[in-house]
Amino acid sequence: MKRPNFILNILLGFLVKIFAYFKGQRIIKKCKIKGPAIILSNHTSFYDFIYTSAAMYPRRVNYLAAKKMFYEPVTGFFLRLARAIPKSLMQADPLATLHAFRILKKKGIVSVFPEGQISPSGRSLMPAFSIAKFLKKANVNVFIVKHMGAGLVNPPWSKKTFRGKIETIKELIITKEELIVLNDHEIYQIVCEKLYYSQSEYNAIKQYKYRLNNISNLENVIYQCPQCLHEGLKSHKNQLICPSCNYTLTFDTYGQLNGEGLDTLLLKQESRVRNEIDKDINYQIQGKTRLFSFRNNRLVEVGSGIITLKRFEYIYEGTVDNEFKKLTFKVEYTNSSL
Repeated sequence: MKRPNFILNILLGFLVKIFAYFKGQRIIKKCKIKGPAIILSNHTSFYDFIYTSAAMYPRRVNYLAAKKMFYEPVTGFFLRLARAIPKSLMQADPLATLHAFRILKKKGIVSVFPEGQISPSGRSLMPAFSIAKFLKKANVNVFIVKHMGAGLVNPPWSKKTFRGKIETIKELIITKEELIVLNDHEIYQIVCEKLYYSQSEYNAIKQYKYRLNNISNLENVIYQCPQCLHEGLKSHKNQLICPSCNYTLTFDTYGQLNGEGLDTLLLKQESRVRNEIDKDINYQIQGKTRLFSFRNNRLVEVGSGIITLKRFEYIYEGTVDNEFKKLTFKVEYTNSSL
């Protein structure tokens, strides 16, 4: 991988730093980080790469980023400019691992978001166990750069900004000497404990207020009425309303619905739905979808139709390049790794 232009890196990094500052980011806990090192970050907003870059400025960071993002014109341009490493999702990617180790050998800093995807509720998702094996093999100091409030300012379910505070901490969590004596399970436990974050729990203590905005699209996260269990809530301004019983959930300046965190509501909803799935072997979810594919190094829409999610298979029925097709994908459990 080619080295980026030093002056360009400093200039763009400075602009990112300013942007993050005006977004509300403040570094409340600092530590010196130098390569070779791996930094781990939680993932609650689409801006987390920016907040991590701002926290690390002026040091440059190489990110492990989802390969699909490189096919998006604007995002792909900046990822290539930053010399990010493309990584296949939900499966082993030896090439990405090799590139990461090459950067570490050159005393670089590699950034990883172990959750693998953005949390829709602000509560940390469970990382793949493979992160422990990756850290063990890398044998360099491991740091955490964790952002609190990013998912409240720019929730992943909305394109709007709910202006407020974002607090970031930088901390050494495992030294390379400790990696030698710790086993994979001990490493994994440390990563999970240090990475854990619940924005509702955090803000219950901090009591920071965030600007109210339209919460359209939140009904795709919290879609089941807590009172009558009707599925299909409707959003209106800062409220979610049940069309069946008129029960109303009001989103407040603390990022809660009727005084309860999104993560708590989502966990309750997941528990109810999981019980339904366990009771019914034929349980399925069906809805309209748009189909995208990689064409000429771009991610483009190639059709639309109906997607049916079943216990052991996903079925797509609709158009592909203006032709009607039925595609079936078998579901198999795999332990994703780096």
